[in-house]
Amino acid sequence: MKPTKGKLKLWNKNYVIVLFVSLFCNFAEYINTTAIPLFTVSIGGDESTAGIFMTVVSITALFFRPYLGYVMDKKSRKRILVLGTVCMSIASLSFSLVNLIPLIMTLAIFQGIAVSSITTAGPTVVTDVTARGRLAESISLYSNALNLSIAFGPMVALGVINRFGYVITFRTSFAISLLAIILVIMLNYEHKQTFSLGSSAPRSEGFNIKIIFEKTAIKPALYQFFMAFCAALIWSFIPLYGLSRGIENIGMFFPVYAGATIIVSLFTGKLVQRFGVKKVFVPGLIMQLFAFISLAYAQSLPLIMLGGFLYGMGSASGFAIISFIVMDLAPSHRRGAANATLFAAMDVGVALGSALMGIITAQFGFTVTFSVAAAMIGLNIIIFLLTQSSQPAKQG
Repeated sequence: MKPTKGKLKLWNKNYVIVLFVSLFCNFAEYINTTAIPLFTVSIGGDESTAGIFMTVVSITALFFRPYLGYVMDKKSRKRILVLGTVCMSIASLSFSLVNLIPLIMTLAIFQGIAVSSITTAGPTVVTDVTARGRLAESISLYSNALNLSIAFGPMVALGVINRFGYVITFRTSFAISLLAIILVIMLNYEHKQTFSLGSSAPRSEGFNIKIIFEKTAIKPALYQFFMAFCAALIWSFIPLYGLSRGIENIGMFFPVYAGATIIVSLFTGKLVQRFGVKKVFVPGLIMQLFAFISLAYAQSLPLIMLGGFLYGMGSASGFAIISFIVMDLAPSHRRGAANATLFAAMDVGVALGSALMGIITAQFGFTVTFSVAAAMIGLNIIIFLLTQSSQPAKQG
């Protein structure tokens, strides 16, 4: 069937709502993700302790994600978004009230549920409310919510920590997550749309192992795993990296990264439409590889900023394209399961990446750690070229 480009406008009300819900929740998440490693080190932890926090978050997200995908496909996307915003608020407020590492790791479970809920439901809602002919563009622009959060969340966290301390930092995150709760209440498209009762949707007796993963998402999930394994190093360790090398203003890494991601996200969808997945995705992976090489040997802020720029360009196109592949291939009644499958791979990648990179860094330093990340990206390129024999048709 030919895409009906005019069926839904790209910038409709529900698209804007879910975009800002994702923006605020991700912003709160990355304030916490930046502050917690520094906070745990300040109260007696080390790099491996900082990595454990992200491992707990990711394992929790992985545990809940299959059931969340099932609930979205059978009952409601909005319920999952509400759950995510509430849990992010609970996590952020609770972090401001404790100063014991075991309690912090326990409270990380709430952030894990929030991350699982938002990353599973957000792209699914975007796909629901976007005309198929504009899907690549829509997902690419939506990814800017995450990109902006990764860029400015750490900047805000570092600025508030330096000026006001950790308690105010976590309460800032709490205030931002409350905005997401207010917005998600306004999401109201589901009463007009049924997700699981169409003629193409087989009926299921209930939640079971056979329906929690979507087979069309398996290969993209593999590519996602390797990217997430390496992304854990960026998301969790850049502030500690700057501290270990005596580089001031390490927070400048994040706006440079943000600028690159925003630029690339504006064009990724149109490039995919024109050239196809492979010709856009592979160059993105190559840029990530060179970014990690640059960071491995950087001893000055300019080289670190170069690494941030390259990584921003490569990761923005990479994660957006993987999401597009999954949403393009998945049946409409299985989009929740497809997103759950994709982001389960991210959970595993971030969990393993955070834990192993923390251990490697503690034992061998950041040069070895970033070199390992570069090798992992190289392996991802090889796997993609060997397995991606077919790809979604270009959208027109």
